[in-house]
Amino acid sequence: MTKNTITGIFKMEDVGELNPLLYVLEELRADHTENDEILFHSGGPIGKTSRFSMIPVLDDLRVIFRQPRDNTAPTDRNPLIGELDLRLTPPVLLEFQVRSGSGWTTTRNESHVKLEAALQSVSELEVLGSVDPSSGLSPGGFVGVLGYDLGQWTSQMRMRNTPEHNEVLGVLWRTKGWIIHDRKESSITTLGHSPMSAEEVRLCVKGTTETMRFDAPSTLESENRENHKQKIMDIIESIKDGHVYQVNYGRNWKGELDQDPWDCFLNLVEANPAPYSTWMRSPDLGWTIVSASPEQLLSFRNGKITTSPIKGTAPRRALETEDQRGKEDLIESKKDLAEHMMLVDLERHDLSSVCIPGSVRWAEFRIESHPNVHHLVSEVSGELKPSCCVTSAISSLFPGGSITGCPKVMSMAIINHLERMPRGAWTGSIGHIHKLNNLVELNILIRTLEVHEKAGVRTGRVMAGGGIVHSSNPELEAQEAEWKADAVLRAAWNVPASISNDTLPSLSMSSKTLARQSEIRPNISKKEKSRKKKIILIDNMDSFTHNIRDAIVKLGFEVIIVNGWSEHPDEDVAAWVSDVIGKHSPDGIVIGPGPSRPESYNRTTALANMGINGELISGKGQIPLLGICLGHQAICLADGSNLTRSPNGPVHGSTVSVENDGTGLFSELAERHSMMRYNSLVILDVGESMVPNAWEGGTGLIMGARHRYYPIHGVQFHPESAGSPDGMAIIENFLSLCD
Repeated sequence: MTKNTITGIFKMEDVGELNPLLYVLEELRADHTENDEILFHSGGPIGKTSRFSMIPVLDDLRVIFRQPRDNTAPTDRNPLIGELDLRLTPPVLLEFQVRSGSGWTTTRNESHVKLEAALQSVSELEVLGSVDPSSGLSPGGFVGVLGYDLGQWTSQMRMRNTPEHNEVLGVLWRTKGWIIHDRKESSITTLGHSPMSAEEVRLCVKGTTETMRFDAPSTLESENRENHKQKIMDIIESIKDGHVYQVNYGRNWKGELDQDPWDCFLNLVEANPAPYSTWMRSPDLGWTIVSASPEQLLSFRNGKITTSPIKGTAPRRALETEDQRGKEDLIESKKDLAEHMMLVDLERHDLSSVCIPGSVRWAEFRIESHPNVHHLVSEVSGELKPSCCVTSAISSLFPGGSITGCPKVMSMAIINHLERMPRGAWTGSIGHIHKLNNLVELNILIRTLEVHEKAGVRTGRVMAGGGIVHSSNPELEAQEAEWKADAVLRAAWNVPASISNDTLPSLSMSSKTLARQSEIRPNISKKEKSRKKKIILIDNMDSFTHNIRDAIVKLGFEVIIVNGWSEHPDEDVAAWVSDVIGKHSPDGIVIGPGPSRPESYNRTTALANMGINGELISGKGQIPLLGICLGHQAICLADGSNLTRSPNGPVHGSTVSVENDGTGLFSELAERHSMMRYNSLVILDVGESMVPNAWEGGTGLIMGARHRYYPIHGVQFHPESAGSPDGMAIIENFLSLCD
């Protein structure tokens, strides 16, 4: 690439329907076959997430993320029954390279125990160039891919089925320039260093692209539908036992690839235009990614973080009336809406860990119609804390909740257990990161073909799946994975995902905003406090913990989060509780929700037992204790109650009518409220000390309980959920006991 620095902008004329940057990159590829390449390709209707397409001009610096060696023997723990390997994962390896002639030379190596720290180390090499006012892009930031398996360093447990030692998990390149296509303004901007002059770019966009298709090779393999269905049934049983709420299982298609991956990309973006489509190729690493993703992981601009997760999918239909009916069925589907609400709460949790308390909002709920599918999409946003940076934001969300499950830690363990292989690029992210410019845009790699080339043989892999909940139909879920994979398999091998399936239509794209439930809002007291009160919040590996913290902080309290489990089975948990109370002098304690049973969390169990026994003492007497969901179950178990599967089946992501007797936390509240549930197990009776004071309308299942004498309360529902508009009143009533 030439080193001339140019900055120009020009309007385009007569470039046709295809993205003009396809022509530009095709010209560059012809002259520089051994160069690394990235193209961010935006297709479909022009909107705020689909305005710009970009070719980053890559600098002579890149950082490779590699799998470390693990010399410890794997355990036989089964996450389907709530067992996790909580040993620390060996640090991820970073390899810093500079271009030397036509190749790359390693200059140093690092290792990091967390993805955030690794990203921070990379970002220290960023330089800030001139900023394009329209796109916000600047030379000097980083672009590249973060494969799903980097989630080993954002989770709290060790995976069994990991990539081979030294395998590439991700690559980030520093940029020195950009070629930017503004679809709204029909213009192209060259920024910083460019391999082409503005006139050369202008000539390129008047060219043509040609694609080729090949018949499928006999080596194309996939898990059969019956095996897929069996794994779905295994997940459903795990959900019924309370170990997890939802799991996104992925099916694998793999085979030798005869055609050029570039032709696969052209085929895919033509047949399946999407706002976050991506082409990435690194010849010396033998790695190519072809993606037509509709999903955003993270957008960060001007201090605001936005994520737009997808959950809820239906296939398109050729007849307009049938297609409209399919869209309406999706909007009205209790299963899909429950799954979506679960995701909204999960993403609120992820953002709340790095955002200013009170700033996280469920901003929009819409249905997006893509050429082959309809999707339910939400937008959740927040304002980044001054103490956090873009690397914190990325780590808090990665990998996306829509492609893992809930709670995220347990669902990731189950995914790894059942898929029996690393995911690679699929469900990871590609995009650009500008720490100095406070700009990030990352997609989620779905609708993706990953190609590895070794010894002249190209092997392609496609994965697709869906979120499994307790009401999932195994046959329909297996079919859903097939028609999600269909567009990519046709683009790469010219075959459908299932020979028996009807050909899915390719229809026009659209987006429509939908009505949604009201979010909880605090009724914040204006009285001055002599000091900020402290609440200890017990985290039981849940994906809603930070939503609880956020709600409490909104009401003027300080929150200290501690783990409800110990990695050391011989820990003296009673002594640990005493040490925590002595260190922090809390005004109240909240035991949060979590997967599995309370007995899986030794510290949580000890706290509940000490509360029931009157041993949670401070200078002012018994410390007020609130249990939410699993916390409620732990308190009732300590009192001698029985915990069992709900006789009416699990409820995850759905609101229920909760009736109360006006005592305890329900004092001075209405007799009936709408509250969100996430539970498979329920308390069917009570012991000597706890008294039921709330029930599910129509079933009589216990939804709340209070202690006869001590300030101890439990609720089975989730008052912090976006689907519990009256939930803040419950939290506020508990906090009034802590004043």
